[in-house]
Amino acid sequence: MRAVQFGWLTISPKMFQIERVNARDRSCKFIEGGENTLDEIYEELADALEIPQETISKLKNLELEVERELLIPIPKAYQMLAEARRSHSCILFLSDMYLPSSFLEERLRHHGFWEEGDRLYVSSEFRKSKGKGDLFLKVLEERNLRPQELTHIGNSWHSDFATPSSLGIKAEYFNDANPNRYESVLQKYASTTNGITSLWAGLSRYTRLTTLSNTSKEGILRDIAASVAAPILTAYTLWILQQAKARQLARLYFLARDGEILLQIAKELAPQIYPEIELRYLYVSRQALRMPGVVEINQAFWEWMFDDTHLLSIESLLKRMCLDRQSAQPIFDELGYPCDRWQDNLTRSERIELRAKLEQHQPLQEIILQVAAQKREVLKAYLQQEKMLDGQAFGLVDVGWRGSLQISLENAFEIFGTRMPIGFYFALDKPTGNLKHKGEVLAFFFNLTNSTGHRNHIDARYVTAMEVFCAGCEGTTLDYAVQANGTVNPVLKHKNNQPALDWGLQYFQTTVINFVRYLVERSPVDFPLTTSPKLLRDALDDLFLTFNNSPTQREAEAFMDCPFFDDPNELYHFYWAMPLRLINVLRYAIAKNEIFVTHRNAWNEASLQVSSPLVKAIFPVAIAQRKFLKRCKKLITGK
Repeated sequence: MRAVQFGWLTISPKMFQIERVNARDRSCKFIEGGENTLDEIYEELADALEIPQETISKLKNLELEVERELLIPIPKAYQMLAEARRSHSCILFLSDMYLPSSFLEERLRHHGFWEEGDRLYVSSEFRKSKGKGDLFLKVLEERNLRPQELTHIGNSWHSDFATPSSLGIKAEYFNDANPNRYESVLQKYASTTNGITSLWAGLSRYTRLTTLSNTSKEGILRDIAASVAAPILTAYTLWILQQAKARQLARLYFLARDGEILLQIAKELAPQIYPEIELRYLYVSRQALRMPGVVEINQAFWEWMFDDTHLLSIESLLKRMCLDRQSAQPIFDELGYPCDRWQDNLTRSERIELRAKLEQHQPLQEIILQVAAQKREVLKAYLQQEKMLDGQAFGLVDVGWRGSLQISLENAFEIFGTRMPIGFYFALDKPTGNLKHKGEVLAFFFNLTNSTGHRNHIDARYVTAMEVFCAGCEGTTLDYAVQANGTVNPVLKHKNNQPALDWGLQYFQTTVINFVRYLVERSPVDFPLTTSPKLLRDALDDLFLTFNNSPTQREAEAFMDCPFFDDPNELYHFYWAMPLRLINVLRYAIAKNEIFVTHRNAWNEASLQVSSPLVKAIFPVAIAQRKFLKRCKKLITGK
C-alpha cells in the first residue's frame, strides 16, 4: 500500500502481495535446499514485474522497514530466555527465514533478547532448514554437541518439535503466540478488509500474550475477551463515533448498563476520531424509564408489564408498575388476588387471565398514569442535570434490541418540548405494540426497521452474547431520587453487580480495553481508523458464530457461573451456560417442553458441553424423536 502511495508501483497492493509470494516460491526452485534469501526473492520479482533495480531496492528496504515496525516481542519469551540462560551456557537462535541474519540480530538486540556470545542460524544463509532437519544437524556439527545436549523451543509442531525430537534433540512446543481459532477467522478475511482484520488478529494475539491470568478460567475469559468480544465491540464503537462525527453531534450518552464497556472503549478511540464529542454515561433501565415514559395505557404498556419472563408474580408486576402495596391491595383483593398469592409464579393461563382483567380496570389505569406523571417530573430534573434538554444534538448508545429505552425517553421529550435523539444500536428489531421511534435510529449489524444488514430476523444468539459482553459492574437502575441540594441521583438495585464481578467481569472488561489501547497505540499509519467498520461485518459474524456454535469444553465451563438477568428488577438470575437436566431433555423429546434448556436466554451449545455424559448421549436421540413427532403430526393434521 505504501509503495503504491509513493508511486513505486502501478499495480494494486493485492496483486503485489500475490506476485511477492509467487516470486518466493519460484526462486526456491533454483536454489540448493530451497532456502532462498530476500535478495533472491526480489531478483525474481524484478524479472516478473519488469521493475527497475532502483525501485526493487526501495521495495526491499520498505519490506524491512515494515517488518521492523510490526515485529513485537512475546512477553513470555523474556522469562523463557532468562530460564534458558540460567541452565545453559549458550543461546542459539534458529530461524527458517529469508530475511538476512544482520536484520534479525539487530531486532533481537533492539528488543533485549541478544547477548554477546549468542549465535544465529538462518536457513536462507546455510541453505538448510529446521523443517528438513539439516539445520539442526549443522548446529550439532558446528558446536560439537550430542543431540541430547541441545534443547530446542519453538512454535511449529513440525519444524520445532517433531523434527528435532526425531533427531534425539529435547524439544518443547510453545504455541501461545500462534493464532487461536478466532484469530485465524479474522486472518481469513484479510484480503476483503484491506488487511484490517489481519491487524486485529495480531492485536488480539498481543492482548492475550500481555494480559496476565492467574487461573485457567481467567485464561479462557482473557482469550474470549481479546479474540471475540473486543473485535466486535470495538468495530461497533468505531462506527458510533464515525456516525456521530458525520452528524456533528455534541454529545453521546451511553445508556446503563450496556453502555458501560462501550463508553470505556469510546474514551480510548474518540481522541483519534472525533475529539470534540462529549461522552457521558446515563443511568437508565427499562424499569427506570418505562413508567416516566407512559402517557397512555396502550397495548405496548401491557406487553411490557406482562413480558414473558421466567418468573412473573403479582409482586414483581407491582414493581414494574411502581405501585405500593397500600394502593394495590384493594384493587387486587377486588379482582380475587389476595396478598397471600402475590408471590406465586403465575402460569401462562393465569397471566392471560390477569392481564385481561387489568386491561379493563379503569381506576388502576388512572393510578398508573398519576404515578407515571410523578416519575416523569423527577426524570426531567435528572435529564436537565445531565444536559440532555439543552437543545444540542445528541445521540443515545444502546446495544438493542427494539429501542424501547429510546421510545420511553422520546415520550418524555415530547412532553418536555426538547429535540429528539439519534439512537445508535448494535442491532435493531421493530418495536412491539405498533410503536415507532420519533427520532432517528441507526444500527451497526442489522436494522429490521428499514430492512438492512446481516439478518432479516432478530438473532437470539447475538442478543444473549452481547448482553454478556456488555454486562455492567454496577447494579441496575431502579429509580431516581431528588437530594436535599436539588441534585438527582440514580437509585441502584445494588451498588455492585456482584454475581457478574464474582464471575470475572472486571477482568473481562480490562482485557477488552487492553485490545483497544493497543489498537490506538500500535496501528501502523496504513490503517487509519476511518474505514467503515461495517465492511468488517462478514468477518465479525464468522468470528461470533465460531464462538457461539462450537464452544470448547473449557470455554463452556468458564461461562457456567456467568449470570444472566431475566427480570427488569433483577429479582433473580440464571447462568448463561447451565447444564441440561435429563428431565427437561426427555420432556422435550415427547413434546412436553418447547425448549430443553433451563431458561430462554441460555447458551444452548455451551449448556450441552457442560452436561452429564448421559444427557450428551440422549440429546441427539431426543432431537430426532422430536422431529419424528412433528412429521407424524403433520401427516395426521396436515399442519
